[in-house]
Amino acid sequence: MKNKKIIIFFVAMAILILLFTSKYSILYPFNDWQDSNSFLTVARSMIDGKIVYKDIIEQKGPILYVIYMIGYIFSIWKNSGIFLLEVISLSIVFYYAYKILKLFINTKYDFLFIPIFGVFICTSYSFVHGGSAEEFCLPFLMISLYYFIYHFVKKELTYKQLFINGILSMIVALIKFSLLGFWFGFMAIIFFDLIFKKQYKKAFISCIVFLSGMFLIGFICIIYFLLNDALNDFVYSYFLINAGSYAKESSNIFIRIVKCFYEGFINLGRNIGFLILTPFLIYSIFKIFKKTKTRIAIISIFLLLFMGIYIGLRSYKYYTIPLLIFYIFVFIFFNIRYKEKIDKIKVNKNILIILCVLGIGICSYCFANYRSYILTSQNDYAQFRIANIIKSESDNPTILNYGSLDYGFYNILNIIPDCKYFHRMNISYDKLPDNYDVQKEYIVNKKVEYVIVGIREDNKKVLDDFNFILNNYEIIYEDNQIYEKHNVHFYLFKLKK
Repeated sequence: MKNKKIIIFFVAMAILILLFTSKYSILYPFNDWQDSNSFLTVARSMIDGKIVYKDIIEQKGPILYVIYMIGYIFSIWKNSGIFLLEVISLSIVFYYAYKILKLFINTKYDFLFIPIFGVFICTSYSFVHGGSAEEFCLPFLMISLYYFIYHFVKKELTYKQLFINGILSMIVALIKFSLLGFWFGFMAIIFFDLIFKKQYKKAFISCIVFLSGMFLIGFICIIYFLLNDALNDFVYSYFLINAGSYAKESSNIFIRIVKCFYEGFINLGRNIGFLILTPFLIYSIFKIFKKTKTRIAIISIFLLLFMGIYIGLRSYKYYTIPLLIFYIFVFIFFNIRYKEKIDKIKVNKNILIILCVLGIGICSYCFANYRSYILTSQNDYAQFRIANIIKSESDNPTILNYGSLDYGFYNILNIIPDCKYFHRMNISYDKLPDNYDVQKEYIVNKKVEYVIVGIREDNKKVLDDFNFILNNYEIIYEDNQIYEKHNVHFYLFKLKK
């Protein structure tokens, strides 16, 4: 197939896969993931004129909120614009995975294996709900992985290519900086490769060019926050809070590294398909790459990415997604190993494509993590039932999502939160007391008309300070909702007259 047709095919496959696996698709009435709702709330607030970190606080990097802003602006129905960005993101992953494959092999039907790789990612344990920061980092990681391999198996990267990769690294740093370990390894390994080749001048210039690409994006970001008198807020909220709140104590660096790998491999092991494929991944790397230095280079950037993700000794299921790009090597090895048999397939190409599309669609549906939510109605969610009560009572309500991450009420009701700490982040009181104190102050001083509390069955901590709300508010409605296999009990409070 020609390049243009390949791209169209990949886009179509990305749509098909995400149609069943992302809750931003038209088949799902609502993406109830708290993280994605908080991203969208911040994005909508920025569109309304608020400055992120200064006027409204969340934990991820500013570029993620820009992505959500674009998605929201271009949404025709519900949040279709975010789904469109997911499709573009996955299509880029497919295209550069295909380019990596082409560096090693050229088979008649090689393009058909790439969507299968996509199904493995989007139906994995790590792919939660849709719209995660890690998901939107995947195309940048895959592009740089292509260039990294290209440097070792084709020819050395040009300064222009290094500059582009510097840009990509800073974009990801401003989405989730824990993924920067990949690019640290990327540039360090290329630097030492050039040093070993005695290309000393090129080695140092390459580093400067790469850092220049990083600086360009970083400079634009700094200018934005300087112009809005929010640079200190940005540094404190994105870097200092994250670095301080998620790093658990450990006696020394060696124990921390051991715990890091233990935590990471336990999380990776929950992805059954990838756990099974892991021995084949190691085998594939050693079979595909003939030079020892290249094998070491590939394994090194994997390990550096791994350590960057898990060095904080925390483990959420979506943390594993960036690591999954390396499993493209399994599919590459399969193509190399069975090239002759693949090329001898006599079935008409169009029929084979149709069978592939059917297979991709069936697998995406059957293994989708949230298949049971497909074609349900909005009224099946407690959030919409509560929102309907609020809308029936008030034309211009003010609300506070108290004691938990954003359950989506701001977005359902199309409300821009007035409270800087519009939800409670997963950070303890001793690390970020303002998050707790400001929310409580809003309730004590009756600054909102409605307070909504969602308590998970396994999280009774919220109940510790639950009763003080009753001093100024009364419970007017209670409801239950299953969220991530947990029962969440919602309380709707209304300001007493």
